[in-house]
Amino acid sequence: MKGTMKIYAKWMMPLSLGVMLMACSNDDDEAPKEGYSQVTLKATAEGESETSSENSRLAAGVMSVSSFSVGTQDMEMKYVSQAEIDAGISIGDGLLETNLSAELGTEVSQEKSLQLIVDGESQVTVIGEGQTPNGHYTEVLFTLHQHAEGSAGSEMENKSLLIEGDVEGKSTQVWLAAEKQLRAVAASSQGYEVKGDTDLSVVFDLEAMFEGVDMDAALDANSDGVVEVGPDNIDGNAALYSQIESNLEGAVWLKNQ
Repeated sequence: MKGTMKIYAKWMMPLSLGVMLMACSNDDDEAPKEGYSQVTLKATAEGESETSSENSRLAAGVMSVSSFSVGTQDMEMKYVSQAEIDAGISIGDGLLETNLSAELGTEVSQEKSLQLIVDGESQVTVIGEGQTPNGHYTEVLFTLHQHAEGSAGSEMENKSLLIEGDVEGKSTQVWLAAEKQLRAVAASSQGYEVKGDTDLSVVFDLEAMFEGVDMDAALDANSDGVVEVGPDNIDGNAALYSQIESNLEGAVWLKNQ
């Protein structure tokens, strides 16, 4: 019996050691490297609710919004490094660096199709997650991207942004085809500290996007049953389109959660 126990112990000790080493190795793989943190970058849309009901749709002025989709690419996050912050350099005087070479930067820079509103309800969509340098993150730059591949026949075909809903019962679409650069600036003047696990969100603000836009005046000039506000004066709504496109540059911002 003693011999059996010795043999058992002889084999179990290295096996247990191996399991412990594997567990430690897995922990090392998951832990961010020194000077980096695990960050998730998300996207969402915000706006007024039509009513106080919990299931109320979001509204953009007089437009009741049922869906909101946007394509992005070339996204990069800008930050002032933790080393500069520790050295007493203010956010305003710090050098803005990019995280493009980091794991998170590589992920979020790829082409994305983001669903921000579905069935009238705001969604929180993950753009990417991964390790990124510690510091104070102040802005996110990206380009609206027109998804053509795999979108044939879909509502997003040849569009970089699409908002669907209705205005006083009339089916309405607001869309862009332009691949224009946008800048989401942090709501806080100090940016957001990344030093440990962090969630950040790019927010599309419907109220700001439709500020000063009289959607009641939108036309269905081709009488196809859908009011379209888009490029090339489609449906005769060029003025409304220009105002929305202009507003968009100030209607995207960065927040932490």
